[in-house]
Amino acid sequence: MRGPLLSGPLGSAPTLNRVCQLLQEHQPIVVLSALWLAEALASSFPVLALVEEEKRTAALRAVKRASKAALPLLVVSAGEDVPLRRGEVGAILIENLMDVEDQAAAEDLLVGLLPALRPDGVVASLDATKHQETEARLAALFLAAALTGITQVRPRESALLTIGSAPPLTVTAVRTAWPLAVPGEPRE
Repeated sequence: MRGPLLSGPLGSAPTLNRVCQLLQEHQPIVVLSALWLAEALASSFPVLALVEEEKRTAALRAVKRASKAALPLLVVSAGEDVPLRRGEVGAILIENLMDVEDQAAAEDLLVGLLPALRPDGVVASLDATKHQETEARLAALFLAAALTGITQVRPRESALLTIGSAPPLTVTAVRTAWPLAVPGEPRE
């Protein structure tokens, strides 16, 4: 399995194989926004890709390719709201979470995903980085979102996979109801 030609370390065979190995037990799998990643993973297990409306044309092409190859890929245009049922998803995979420049927005994204996870579900972020500072920032985001059992794996140089497990349902309910305030920073 390999990603597209220009996908770099994230689309390398060792990286994708490791992602599949770690997520295999957490089906169903949802991939946010990254069509190429959803297509690559669909060769190993069923995948639901949620994409923005502006990616509609690319999504239609991805569905056609998957259909020809008999791959279990479903693509849905999701917009801002993630249309997932409560407690139904085994794993949610995000490509390059660190590209979200506003840390509060990245944290809110992670917190917004929590209700969709099964009790044994996980959230994973696949990022291209060599920097330990980025590793630490990702771990801090996962901690701030109340994810537990956080692990980070480097399947290949410049590729970082961060995985966090769903918190208990009571923690999810509290965390999604009241965002944490950062000292010195106003929160809405």
